[in-house]
Amino acid sequence: MFGKKSKQYYAMSKEQFEEMKCFYETLGYSEKQVKALTKSCFGAEIKVAAQESYHEDWTFYRRRERENLWDGHNLFGGALGGGMRGQAKSAPGMVMDEAAPMMQSRMAMPMASAPMPMAEPVEDGVCEPMESAPLPSRPEQPNTAETHDTPENEKHSPLDASQLIFSANVNTASWGYLRNRIARHKRVDPSFVRIEEILNSYDYDLPAPPEKDLFAVSAESGACPWNEESELLLLGFKGKKADQACRQNLALLVDVSGSMEDEWVLTQMSIAAIMSKLQQGDIVSIIAYSDETTTVVKQLSCGNKDKCVEAILAIDGIGGCTNGSEGLTNAYEYLKENFDENANNRVFIFTDGDFNFGITAEGGLKKFIEDKRQTGIYLSIVGYGERNFKDNKMETMARNGNGNYTFVANPADILDNLWEKLVSNLVTVAKNVKISVELNPAYVKEYRLIGYDARILTQQEFHDTEKAVDGMGSEHNVVALIEWKRGKAEQQYKSRYVSVAAEDNSEEFAFIEVHYQSPEGENLVMTHSVTLADLKAADNRNMPAASLLASFGLMVKDSAYKGKMSGTKLLDMTSALLKQQHLDTPPRYSHLDIIRKFAVE
Repeated sequence: MFGKKSKQYYAMSKEQFEEMKCFYETLGYSEKQVKALTKSCFGAEIKVAAQESYHEDWTFYRRRERENLWDGHNLFGGALGGGMRGQAKSAPGMVMDEAAPMMQSRMAMPMASAPMPMAEPVEDGVCEPMESAPLPSRPEQPNTAETHDTPENEKHSPLDASQLIFSANVNTASWGYLRNRIARHKRVDPSFVRIEEILNSYDYDLPAPPEKDLFAVSAESGACPWNEESELLLLGFKGKKADQACRQNLALLVDVSGSMEDEWVLTQMSIAAIMSKLQQGDIVSIIAYSDETTTVVKQLSCGNKDKCVEAILAIDGIGGCTNGSEGLTNAYEYLKENFDENANNRVFIFTDGDFNFGITAEGGLKKFIEDKRQTGIYLSIVGYGERNFKDNKMETMARNGNGNYTFVANPADILDNLWEKLVSNLVTVAKNVKISVELNPAYVKEYRLIGYDARILTQQEFHDTEKAVDGMGSEHNVVALIEWKRGKAEQQYKSRYVSVAAEDNSEEFAFIEVHYQSPEGENLVMTHSVTLADLKAADNRNMPAASLLASFGLMVKDSAYKGKMSGTKLLDMTSALLKQQHLDTPPRYSHLDIIRKFAVE
C-alpha cells in the first residue's frame, strides 16, 4: 500500500503542528532538537496533513487498535493515537496541502520570526490515501479519580470566632483540572473545586514588599456580587523577589507506570520546559519509577540543550505498577547524598498520583512525606490525567511536604505553570506560612472566608512551629477573600470568660498576624493593621478580578453560599473585566475564556 519508499510518520493537523512548533520555539529548542523530542514522543517523524482537523477535546494520546494506522487527532485539544512508546505503526499516506494557509495558533504564545520546518510534506507518489473507513473507538474507561470532599467554611460572628486562621496556598491544580474539564464541555465534580486555588491562579497586581521584609500585606474592599447585603474584603500577600542567582539541585522523578501511557507526551514536554529554563551551574538528575526505580541521569550540569535533550530521550519504558513511595524514597535519598547547602534542593515528581504499590493510602503518604520534609528538601508535584487522577494524594503530599502542586492538561498549562512561573515555584522565600485575621466586631457583624476549606487551623496549630503547612516562593501572590456584613457583632454563643465589649472608638478594621519560617528555619512573626482609612484609600484594582473568580468558583462548586449569582451575571462581570483590560476576546484557556464557556453552558 505504501510503496517501496514508505516510512513511519505521524500525521498531524496544521493548526496542531503550529501549536507544537510555537511551544518548542518559546522554550528555545532548535529544529534538530525538536525533531528528536517529537519523534521520541510519537514513535515516528511528524508529517503535516491537510486532512487532519482540530478537535476540541482533552489532551490524551491513545493508541488506535487498527493495522498500519496512527490516528493523530488534536495534539493540544484531543485524543491522539499515542500509545506505548516504541510501538509506532506506519501512518496512512497524507500529502501536505501547500496551498492551504497555516492556521494561527490558538495558544497565546509568541511566534519566532524564522520558520522552523519540524515537519516536511510527503513526497508525491510515496503513499496512497487511506480508505475513509471509520476508526474503532477505545472502550470507555471507568472513572476512578479521587479527591477530598471538604465541607465549606461557615459564617461566624467575630465575637464567637475572633480569629480566622488558615494556611497559605499557592497551588493551582484545582484550577488547571476544572478549566480543562470546562474547555471540553465536561461536567465538573464540585468536590474537585478549591476556590482558593482558582483565586491564586490569577496574576494580581499586588504591591511588592519593602527590601527588608519577606511579605507585603495589602487590603481592598468592594461590593459582594452574589449577596447585596454583604461586602468583600480582599487581603493580598506578596512574597519578595528571591535571588535569581540561587543554584538549583533537582531530582526529576518520572512516573513511567502503565497508567501514565496516555500522559507521556505532556510529561516529556513538561520536563523539556523545566530543563530549558535552568542555567549553567544548575544540576538535574532524572529518576524513573514503576514497579522498580531506575536512575536515568546522574548530576547533569544544565545550560547545554543538546545534553538536556539526550537526558530526556534516555527516559524509556512505560508499563507496570506505580510504586510511588519507593520512587520518592530513592529521589530523597539521592538528593540527601548529593545535598548542596548553597542550592535549592528539590524533588519534582511527574505523576497521576495513582500509587498502587508500596505505600498507597493517603494517611500513609501524609506521614511518609512529613518525615521527608525534615530533610530540607522541597517537593513540587506535576499532576496529569483525568479518569485515573488521584488529586487527594497529590494535594496531601504537597500540603505536608514543603511542596507545591500544579496540574497539566495542555501546553498552555506547561508554559503558565512550569515555565513562566518556574522561579517562583522553585525558590522558597518563606516556609510554613500561617495567617490569622481578626475583624473588629464594632464594624463587622459576621464573616465567612471563601475557600481554604481544608486549610483552617486551630490556635494551637497556628502557634505550633512544628506544624507543617505551605510556603511561599519568589514573588508569589496569595490572596484571601472574606465576605462580611456591616454592623455591630452580637455574641450568639455566650461564654462566661469572654468579653463582649467591642472597640467602638477604634479606627482599626482588621488585624493580621502572619507566622512563618525563613528558608534557614528561623521562626518569625509579621503583623499588619488595616484601618478604615486604608480601605477608603485603596484603589481596589484587584477586586474586580478576585470577585469574578470567587463568583465563578461558587457557581462551579454549586456552593450553598452562591446566593443570587447566575450564568448571566458571570457573563456581565466577564464583559466588564474585558473592557477594563481593553480586550475584545479573551485568550484561549485564560480565566475569562473558561468563565465564558462555563456561563453559557
